[in-house]
Amino acid sequence: MREATLTLSKLCQPDALPGELSGRCSICGIREDGMYSREWLLDKTSANLTAIFDLTEDTVCRCCVAVWREPKKWHRAIYASPRGVIFPVISVESVTDDRPTWSQVFRQIPIDEPRALVLTTDPKKRVWPFARPSTGRSASIYVHDPSRGISANRLIDLPTLRSTLDLIEDLYTLGFSKPAISESLFTAPFKHIQTIGLARVAELQEQLATVRRSPEFIPALLAAQKGTA
Repeated sequence: MREATLTLSKLCQPDALPGELSGRCSICGIREDGMYSREWLLDKTSANLTAIFDLTEDTVCRCCVAVWREPKKWHRAIYASPRGVIFPVISVESVTDDRPTWSQVFRQIPIDEPRALVLTTDPKKRVWPFARPSTGRSASIYVHDPSRGISANRLIDLPTLRSTLDLIEDLYTLGFSKPAISESLFTAPFKHIQTIGLARVAELQEQLATVRRSPEFIPALLAAQKGTA
């Protein structure tokens, strides 16, 4: 198991109350005092234990315990940093004062800030234990999107993510659907292609071909918002 120094749970719950044990956390891998027994944490309804826990370790750190025991709060999208935690949303209709869109968040991530990101389309699933903190131009983001069969960490380049997001939002604003952007712009209604111009659509399709297989594409596609043309 890895030796962790910074974890999503430490960013989310840095002031969690300590337990009485010492050891290594069977969720995040950190070794320290103030642990709890893993058996104390679990109940008969706990699921995916072999995926989430290292069953060779029998302790869980105070921060992972604090996050685990509040599923309604933490089973969703997360951006955690030393400045605090926000819960970004995909849809602009869900925006509140403390819940910006992922499109906004992606454009504002400081390069030199430690952070952990979880982008999920299924808030019922506990995926935060799999997130990996990162710092620098490369950012680790856990993407969970069952409709696309994706549930994994992606290492993305922040400037590339932003340029990919710009391209997708331009296309979305031009009237192309996200499925068309994901698969082929030529699946759009022919009238729409005629309106934009066949040559222009072919040029845009070529630009997309260079980014569709990149790790930045799916996060940008999920986050993209339609602007005003």
